Amino acid sequence: MKIRNIVYLLLLTSFLFAPIKGVAQDTTSIEYQKKLQEYQRKLKEYQERKRLAKMKKEQLEKEKKKKKLFNEANQLFKQRKFNQAAELYQQVLAMDDSFALAWYGLGLTYRKMRQPQKALEAYDKAIALDSSYVKAYVAKGVLLTEMGKLNEALRAYEQAVKYDPTNAKSYYQMGVIYVRQKNHKKAVEMFQRATMIKPDYYLAFNSLGVSLLELGRTNEAINAFQQAVAYNPRFYQAYYRLAKALNDVGRHSEALDAAKKCIQLRPRFAPAHVEAGRAYQALGKYDLAIQEYRKASRDARWRKFAQYQIDEIKRKRRMQQ
Repeated sequence: MKIRNIVYLLLLTSFLFAPIKGVAQDTTSIEYQKKLQEYQRKLKEYQERKRLAKMKKEQLEKEKKKKKLFNEANQLFKQRKFNQAAELYQQVLAMDDSFALAWYGLGLTYRKMRQPQKALEAYDKAIALDSSYVKAYVAKGVLLTEMGKLNEALRAYEQAVKYDPTNAKSYYQMGVIYVRQKNHKKAVEMFQRATMIKPDYYLAFNSLGVSLLELGRTNEAINAFQQAVAYNPRFYQAYYRLAKALNDVGRHSEALDAAKKCIQLRPRFAPAHVEAGRAYQALGKYDLAIQEYRKASRDARWRKFAQYQIDEIKRKRRMQQ
């Protein structure tokens, strides 16, 4: 490149000082002045091209370094090295504070570092740079929910679905907020939207079932819990809720099956033993019911209830004798 530049300058110089046919070397001549102006124009063009080329090279090098640091920061975040990740994100932003992805990454990192206000500011920076940044709205909604600012969180999720109506997670999270606000009718609407967008969204089906139970729509709740375990056969909480709902409507054999599946996944989960005990008790299998209640009583939170059920079974047996 340097050799090429030197050659180019020599050519320009030779162009200026080459003798003009039929004209003496008079620096005041019109022909000479024209040639001088042409030389100056070409020199300026050459200098501008050189300046732009240098700027482009520097910009490419800066972009390369920025990308490298950003990728390293992402890796550190995945490795849960949050302090180091934050430092690298800050270095990236010192190079380019209009990099929305870096602000978003910094926000995620601050949240993990338990610095919610800084995280919120970083998300807002990302959104200010890209008003349709759906992931940033969702992350902001999660953070605001954790901070107890539920109405603000709802607004963040509403913005997310405005720019991406197929964002199932936002509808699900809005449903979770409405549950906390005891607005189960609205929660059902949000969970249903989430499952329509993502038919295998087992968490949404489980939450839908919980809200339907609160509204007294038990049979619909049972269907929701069945969907939850169909899409995630290892979802023990949904099996428990399914068992309880089935017991509540008198479908005790089905309730027992659901309770057993829950116990297979979580042998020491007391509520599942309680539902198994309820099912056995309703089916007249009192010894098996007592066994289940005794297992449930190992958990102090369920001991009083389980012992009461055992005493009731024994009392009824004495009356039958």
